[in-house]
Amino acid sequence: MSRVQILAKLLQDKGLFELESLYTGEETARTMIVSPEILAVVSPPFADTLEGKRHGEFRAWLDSFMEGAEISVAEDPHDKPPDAMLARVDPIEAEFWSIRVTEPEETPGIRAFGAFTQKDTLVALTWEYRELIGDAFDDEVDSVRDAWTVLFVSEEPFGGASLDEYLTNYRVV
Repeated sequence: MSRVQILAKLLQDKGLFELESLYTGEETARTMIVSPEILAVVSPPFADTLEGKRHGEFRAWLDSFMEGAEISVAEDPHDKPPDAMLARVDPIEAEFWSIRVTEPEETPGIRAFGAFTQKDTLVALTWEYRELIGDAFDDEVDSVRDAWTVLFVSEEPFGGASLDEYLTNYRVV
């Protein structure tokens, strides 16, 4: 089975979930697929706590992605400016990405990890509060790679020769 066929089966079997925008509920410019673990934290209602606010910001990032908002992208995994919303992770050849949720400002943010299955379709599989990752960023990358392998077996993530092959409406930072 191809990567796209496996994804369709995972969606049908509820192993992964396609998010609908909280804003429009209609077809969106991009597609966001999430694991059950991510779906649990980005589904409203959000508690009236700092944790709830963080989860709400995470969902806002995902909705912005789906709505086709401009995404700031860091291509160098070792040089990620603070305003990078999406960043490659090392090793680049593995084709995994970090979603960088940096709001609310008074927190270190959230990082989610995933890969593209085709242009404008991102699959987010794992997440963690940034302060809990600490120096174990490589362990988080290993976790997403393992999660991908469990779901997609021998099918590798989508890879492109340039960012234009991954995304529409982005800017390099």
